[in-house]
Amino acid sequence: MSALDALFDRDLLPASLQDEPFDSDAWAIASAVIAYAAGDAFGAAHEFVADRSAKIESKLLGKPDWPFGGVSDDTTLSLLTIESLDQDNPETAAKKYLQSLKDSQESLRGLGPTTRFALGMSVKPEELHYIGVSNGGMMRTALLGTLFTPTQKAMREAWVRASVQTTHSHPMAIDAALSLSAAFASAVTHGSSYEVPHPPQDWSPPEEGISLNPLETYRAVTFVVSRSADVESAYLLACELGGDTDTVAALSAALVAASLRQDSGLYDIPWLMDVNWSEIPQMKGAIELLIKRRREWAQ
Repeated sequence: MSALDALFDRDLLPASLQDEPFDSDAWAIASAVIAYAAGDAFGAAHEFVADRSAKIESKLLGKPDWPFGGVSDDTTLSLLTIESLDQDNPETAAKKYLQSLKDSQESLRGLGPTTRFALGMSVKPEELHYIGVSNGGMMRTALLGTLFTPTQKAMREAWVRASVQTTHSHPMAIDAALSLSAAFASAVTHGSSYEVPHPPQDWSPPEEGISLNPLETYRAVTFVVSRSADVESAYLLACELGGDTDTVAALSAALVAASLRQDSGLYDIPWLMDVNWSEIPQMKGAIELLIKRRREWAQ
């Protein structure tokens, strides 16, 4: 059974996708969500690893105190954010997200400093400067960009900004989220003709790895996407950069999957079904809601 068949068989993809051409916006959205969660699981084992001498191989690795193939808060918070889209306006959606975050905090793992602070949890002294200005806002709202065409900029920015500001108030965090959501809007709309953004020519990945800084994370994502021929190569390069590997792998691969679609190689990755998909059954509903909202708002 192929990975794609297995995802349908486990009821993780909407059955309606079987009637959609594979180069459709609907498939671009679904593949972006799948690639995102898989990248999160793949990158988790490499996140902030001190010894980066070992070659990154295309297989899932375990790590202490973490379920094999499990995703982090990158995926769970993104899904909570998407679920808030059933509201009528950005403000009520933001309120729903914040309440859902509070209701779900016991089941979340890998939370960043800003989210822990918002929940009244302890924050490490060395992470205090990231409160409100980490990459968590852009991380969980990036997929909201799949809802919109590039011409719907004002509408997209209203929804993304309202959601980000529930936890992240710094202008850099907000601007990075808006920029990345714009990239997703363009990738889903334009497909293979999507013009991949590039980081500044004088920018190179820091030797110590990618930090939680949102601007640095955005540049790392564009660095990876502009150098990746498919989803698998995006996963590998993102983890080779070190640092916040699960976030960069998830975002980069999702963007590649959304733009390349049937040529992304996502469903040919041998370890794809090793991801612990059973712990995120809400993924199917999130994909359905994204597709539904994009079609409604396009009218």
